[in-house]
Amino acid sequence: MDFNKLNYLMAIAELQSFSKAAKRCFVSQPALTRCVKNIEDELGLKLFDRSCSPIKLTYAGERYIAAMQEILELKAKLDQEMEEIAARRRDRLVLGIPATRSVTWMPRILPAFYRECPGVDIQLIEGNSHTLEQLLSKGTIDFYVMGTEPILTKGLKLIPIFQEEMMLVVSRQARALRALQLPPNEPDVVQYIPPQLLEEIPFYSATPSQGTYYLAHQVFDQYDIQPVTSMEVINTSVAYQMAPRSGGFAFAPVTVAYEEEFSPEPIFCSMTDEAIVRTAGILSREGMEMNETARLFLDIAVRAIGEYARQHIRKVRVRYDVDFSGLREEH
Repeated sequence: MDFNKLNYLMAIAELQSFSKAAKRCFVSQPALTRCVKNIEDELGLKLFDRSCSPIKLTYAGERYIAAMQEILELKAKLDQEMEEIAARRRDRLVLGIPATRSVTWMPRILPAFYRECPGVDIQLIEGNSHTLEQLLSKGTIDFYVMGTEPILTKGLKLIPIFQEEMMLVVSRQARALRALQLPPNEPDVVQYIPPQLLEEIPFYSATPSQGTYYLAHQVFDQYDIQPVTSMEVINTSVAYQMAPRSGGFAFAPVTVAYEEEFSPEPIFCSMTDEAIVRTAGILSREGMEMNETARLFLDIAVRAIGEYARQHIRKVRVRYDVDFSGLREEH
């Protein structure tokens, strides 16, 4: 659309004169007259009544000019919006994050980002790992925040931020542990539990749509054990909350120990000499073209998550306070 021609028509309608409009628009009067005639020929309608003095708009001209005025106002608004987006004063980002992580991490990322980009609209989509990977692959979300290595979707890459330690949330009422005196939990400490003993404790598992599912089975395969799955749930927090109530166990990040309340209290364990770790970070599409807003968000999110992890997520040690030898002899 030639907006210069629209401005010509607006000037003629306002000034009611071709000559005055030509001067305002810095164009010759013959050129302006030809321009109007071409538009009228395209429409098959007269926009101006030239039989009266001063000239005036026809009914068709009134309707045409009114519509063109709306278009020019929309263009001015759009131009301003594009300027604001270019200056990062206005934009939109759609972020995906697992529901179990949203409350923990978004308050630690978004305030820092909003200080830099207060006009950016942030939309959050919560879901399981597989769903978020699919949404990211399709471009429905811009980033998958607090994810791990892609499990089922190609074309994605993980921007690593920190090594997240994992633990077992084990019921103190598990039948296999009833003969033992289990110590209370201590900050930054997990109790060693023999891997083979887990085959006698019901396993509350994530579904195959979750990264935790594959992590658990990778560890099970490493130690050649096959715990009996009692239930698979989409929300991993449901798994580690149900396990201590139902005599079972589940996998969870070690941060759960001081971020969640449990009733009854489980015992936090490790089946290895050191806590199991997985790399946590932000997933993006391979070859993704980022605008300035997306790059800034990524920089701020990586920095905010990394700083919090270094300052507040303490490394755990594995203790050996429980003598399981008697149980192993019985079995």
